[in-house]
Amino acid sequence: MTDLDRLDLVLRSIVAEGGTDSPRRIGAACVELLPVSGAAITLMTSVDAQEPVYASDVVVSQLDGLQFSLGEGPCVEAFLERRPVLIADLVEVVDGRWPLFAHAARDTPARGLFVFPLQLGAVTVGVLGLYRLEPGALAGNDLTGALRAADAAMWSLLGLREGETLETVNGTGPADVHAWLSGVPLHRTEVYQATGMIIGQLGVTAPVALAKLRGFAFAHDRPLDEVARDVVARRLQFDNEELR
Repeated sequence: MTDLDRLDLVLRSIVAEGGTDSPRRIGAACVELLPVSGAAITLMTSVDAQEPVYASDVVVSQLDGLQFSLGEGPCVEAFLERRPVLIADLVEVVDGRWPLFAHAARDTPARGLFVFPLQLGAVTVGVLGLYRLEPGALAGNDLTGALRAADAAMWSLLGLREGETLETVNGTGPADVHAWLSGVPLHRTEVYQATGMIIGQLGVTAPVALAKLRGFAFAHDRPLDEVARDVVARRLQFDNEELR
C-alpha cells in the first residue's frame, strides 16, 4: 500500500467520524504521510477575516500570522483565486506578487509552501497550508494527496455526511457561509475590535482602518495582535493620521 493509499484511508475515516478534532487529525495525517514539515488549516470569509483552526507548529503559525498581518501571500492568493498556490522555494520568489510577505518569510526556516483552497462548488471557507524545510516541488502522488486532504478538511469543517447538502447543515446554505463561521471563537477578536476603534477615530472604512493597523505593525516590526491589543487598551490611538 502506498502512502497515498494510506492517506486516503485515513482521510476517509476522519471525515466519516467527524468531530471537533478533525482538523488536527487531518493536519497530522498530512505531516505523517506527505513530504511536508508542517500543516495549518485556516477559516476565511474574506482576506480581512481569517481564523486559524489548526497549526502543527510555530513555523506554520508564523507563516499564517504574517499573511494575516500583511494582507498578502499564498494563502490570500489561494483564497481569492480559488486555486492551489505552490511555491517550491520561498527564497526564490522574485515575481513581486507578495513583496512584503516574501521578504518576511525568508526569516523563517520554511522553504517550500503549498496552499490549497477549501472549496465546494461556489463556496470557499478557508485554506490548507503545508510547508517544508527543504526546497522542492510538491508533485505526483504527493500533490494528489494534498488535494485530497484539502477536500477532507472542507467536508470536515462543514460537518457534512453522505446524503447531506450545504443547505441541510445547520440550516446554512452556500450564501450563508458568514453566518456559519460566526459561531467560531475568534482568537483574533482584538484585531476586529481595534479596527472598529480606528474607524471611530478616523472616520474611515473598515478596509482602510485595518490597512492602517497593518501598516503600523509592519513599520514597527510588531505582531498585529499585539498592536491591536494596545489600541483596544487605549495605549495606542490613531487620530487624524497622527499616533498618540
